[in-house]
This record gives sequence, structure tokens and C-alpha cells, in this order.
Amino acid sequence: MRILTLSDSSGGLSLTDRPTGDDFLPLPHGLTLDDAVAVRASDVRAGDLVVAKFSDGAGVRPTEHIPAPYLANPHAVGVDCPCGGCAECQDLETWTLAEPDRVAGVAMRFICLAPAENSEPCTIVLRNRPLAVISSDVVKRAQSAAEKPRELVYSVTWHCNFDASTPQEAVRLAYEQLLSYATDAWPPVLDVEDEQGERLTIDMNTGSEVGR
Repeated sequence: MRILTLSDSSGGLSLTDRPTGDDFLPLPHGLTLDDAVAVRASDVRAGDLVVAKFSDGAGVRPTEHIPAPYLANPHAVGVDCPCGGCAECQDLETWTLAEPDRVAGVAMRFICLAPAENSEPCTIVLRNRPLAVISSDVVKRAQSAAEKPRELVYSVTWHCNFDASTPQEAVRLAYEQLLSYATDAWPPVLDVEDEQGERLTIDMNTGSEVGR
């Protein structure tokens, strides 16, 4: 568990460990809740990853983890929304129709953090509601690191036969031959083995490759 604080409040928000059940997707790109910060919904920026929310009241405010964390795309409620009238927007419309004087306050009280997508309704929340998010900059860095190809470990060996009277003399002759490869000698043939034990012989003179 971590204690998060809002920039405009001295009270702490207890961010509990993320559930591991089937209903909760793991955070992407190797991100963890250690990367999360607390912000008001009105301060969420495009590309921020929303991972949890808290009640906007006083006292103990339990963590409500988002089952499927989403990248925010904030916009004003009812303004240029591509949803075409999702369930959340219809509910809000019904709420305002019940008392017409509520209409003027909708944009001041609510914000849409993510428009409807894949049959999911818009994510409409109170602008003042505290959320736990991972900033877009942190998300982008983690994504870039996750997409970078992992460097593999290869074992490269070279072998050659030498006529010598002792092991030490054979090593000296081998070392002299290795040094000669840097000048005008014939390039070596090298054996390469990867982490899975797959072997390949590469002739650096001809460029040919033979699997073993």
C-alpha cells in the first residue's frame, strides 16, 4: 500500500495493492503502482494511464481499482463526443432533463476521460474526483523499453590445430594467429551458440553459415 497526496489537499489517499484476480488486467509495459500519482479528474492529461479512483468525500476513501486501466483522452461532456449517445451519456441526459437547471452545471461538475469504445460507454466522472494515474511520460518510456528487443547472449568460439610440444606453446601459437587476423591473414571460422543451445558455424571469409 502507498499513501498518495493531491497537490491541493493535505489529506492522504491510501492506494492499496492491485488485485490479481481474473477480472483485473495487469498494468501494461511492466508498470507498477509505484509509478502512480494522485490527481483530480480535471487535471488528467491525454495519454495518462488511469489505474484507480477514490471517493471525493472526506474521511477514509477506499481505493477502487480500475479492472482494465485505460489511457485517458479527456474532453468536455457532450462536446465533440464520438460515442453517438452511449449509456453513460444518456443517463446524464436523463439526469439533466429531470431538473433542467442542472444543464448549466454539467460541464462544470463532470468530465469525460475516455469516449465510448468497443461497446464500452464513455467514462464520465466528477471533475473533482481523486484518481490514481501514471503520467503519459512514464507510460511512453515504459512502452519504449518494453518494445526494445532484448539483447541475447551468444557464445562464440574458435578452434584450430597446432603442432606444439607443450600446451603453453600451443596457446602462444594460437594467440599469434589471433593477432594476425587483424592484419592480412585469412579470416577465421567461428562457432556461435545461442541461449537455447542452437549452433551456427560462420566463415568470416566467405560469409557462409552452416547450422549444427
